[in-house]
Amino acid sequence: MRHSFEHFVLGMMVIAAIAAGPVSAQTASSAPQELVTPALVMEPETVLIDQEGAGKLFRVDNQCLLVMEGTPAEMGFQHGRLLAKQIRHIIREGYMAKAFYAKGYSREYIAAQSERMEKHFPPEYIEEMKGLVKGLEAAGVTDIAYEDIRTAVTQAEIAHHKPNDPPELNRPGTAAPAEHCSNFAVWGQWTKDGRLLHGRNLDWNIEDGAQENAVILVWRPKGGIPFMMPGWSGGIGSVSGMNAEGITIGEMTSVSSEETFDGLPLMLLMRRVLEKAATLDEAVAIIEKGPRTTGWNFIMGDGKIPSARALEVDAVSCGVFGPLDPKETERTGHWAMKDAIRRTNHPIGEAQLLKLVLRYGAQYGIDAGNLQAALPLLKMQNTWKRYDWIGKQIEAPPGGMDVAAAAQLLANPPVGGPDTETLHALICDPANKTAYVAVAGANPPVPAPLTRFVKIGLAQWFAR
Repeated sequence: MRHSFEHFVLGMMVIAAIAAGPVSAQTASSAPQELVTPALVMEPETVLIDQEGAGKLFRVDNQCLLVMEGTPAEMGFQHGRLLAKQIRHIIREGYMAKAFYAKGYSREYIAAQSERMEKHFPPEYIEEMKGLVKGLEAAGVTDIAYEDIRTAVTQAEIAHHKPNDPPELNRPGTAAPAEHCSNFAVWGQWTKDGRLLHGRNLDWNIEDGAQENAVILVWRPKGGIPFMMPGWSGGIGSVSGMNAEGITIGEMTSVSSEETFDGLPLMLLMRRVLEKAATLDEAVAIIEKGPRTTGWNFIMGDGKIPSARALEVDAVSCGVFGPLDPKETERTGHWAMKDAIRRTNHPIGEAQLLKLVLRYGAQYGIDAGNLQAALPLLKMQNTWKRYDWIGKQIEAPPGGMDVAAAAQLLANPPVGGPDTETLHALICDPANKTAYVAVAGANPPVPAPLTRFVKIGLAQWFAR
């Protein structure tokens, strides 16, 4: 996360929501480039490491996989007991210490903002977090409190803004450095056999070491829908995932002027989609209902149909886009596709773009409502370059995309590459109940798609 919100606003007028940065010569060039082909581990070695009741901890190639099963309290206890060492590390020495306390976020501030979001937690999530603390205690870790676990699922909002400066509705706020995330979902004419593939890169400062305690989390809730999320030890939610009903989800930062911490935090909202939605319409309805917090873009897919939707949201607005959506046109500087949805770190809908013009345009001589004056600046930005490049790469593979082509898209500039900070990369193949997960290297830090994608078979865990 190298480019600050203020740097972007000063340089680029109205598109204050975009994770911006200088366009490299490689990105700007239209000349054909030789693409990096990332490694795929199709038959990973899987080893059972530990077990707690119905909960199991595995090592799958270079990755940690935790399967939890039962009531919220039981799943939380399994999580805490089986990953106690990793949870303590990420909170006391690793990512949480480096990304927040070492960068000026006070414990009092974090607690106050987390309390605002906790008011919207479903009771079963609080029960699960309390069970997690009990699991830690059973493993001999007694210096991690419930409040630390609560921070683990409110961190995305807190990191979304500068230290000790929460957003409030109807004022710009001071956003922290933004991620350069990308998502795409393809099906029909763009895949080898028509099935849905959903790929995403999470770009989230690999220098702070969250990858040291990465884990693939699988929940098998009693009487509920099994689901998985690549995440981190101690977190009861995350920012990517897939469920047993074939629903997939990934997010991207898209800063808005209408933000608040009085809502359900991102990681739990996304978890809610996976544990409750059996259809794409149900998934969309959960995001629409909220309550939402800050600015995000989502892509959600349904492997059963197959189809996908993009959502552009903040605390008060939720725009929904389908394939070939008439709202995604040259009028807003974009081009829609049949059988495909893609997003990066800026809004495409006219309403959200105009909101940014209204909020920031006057500072730079752009009249409120003059969207066309802002579009040339948008098309100079990395976020638009990624959006455009993804569309062209979707069209490129002869005969349609497969998992290897999806991994290649995620691994190459401007979406991926050695200059990015991709913490994890995920390809969801819901028809086959399979995920391909790449996690950033730690020593030294290496962007996730440049390590290797490991095939994670989920059929046995998604069975009910």
